[in-house]
Amino acid sequence: MKRWAGDLGAWASSLRFSGFTALVVVFVIGGALIISPSLSTFVQQRREIAELRESVRVHREAVTEMEAERVKWKDPAYIRSQARDRLFYVVPGETQLNVIDDVVLPVESDEKTSAKLSQVEGDWTGGLAASFLKAGTAEPAKDQAAKDQAAKDQAAKDQAAKDQAANPQAPAAQP
Repeated sequence: MKRWAGDLGAWASSLRFSGFTALVVVFVIGGALIISPSLSTFVQQRREIAELRESVRVHREAVTEMEAERVKWKDPAYIRSQARDRLFYVVPGETQLNVIDDVVLPVESDEKTSAKLSQVEGDWTGGLAASFLKAGTAEPAKDQAAKDQAAKDQAAKDQAAKDQAANPQAPAAQP
């Protein structure tokens, strides 16, 4: 380290400063002081321009996506499909099935399916009774209650007709 200090001292003592050298140093320092604020402003403005160009690009992409969405909404088939998906609309004569809490099955299953039919015993009557109890304890709106009663009466008539068709010897049930 001392070797460098000695070399640096020898080098510094060998320099000769004249008035011209001092004048050039003053001009260089003055020029740097004059240019530095302008250069700083220029760099800052270039950075802002780059940010604004990026913002414009993002907004143009958003506008393009919105225009594509608007074109989709002009198609009657798309509107119909969205009404079916979002509002659960169905075409007259169709029955819509909604799956709630769908169970995801594994892709590959080790279980083998049987070719023979098997009968599963379950307490469907208990489930039916629980359903009636839940439905009976709820308080539907007046109009809805009348519609529900009409639907129940119609279902009972349909069931009686099915029972009569299945067993013609049985006496017809009185509604």
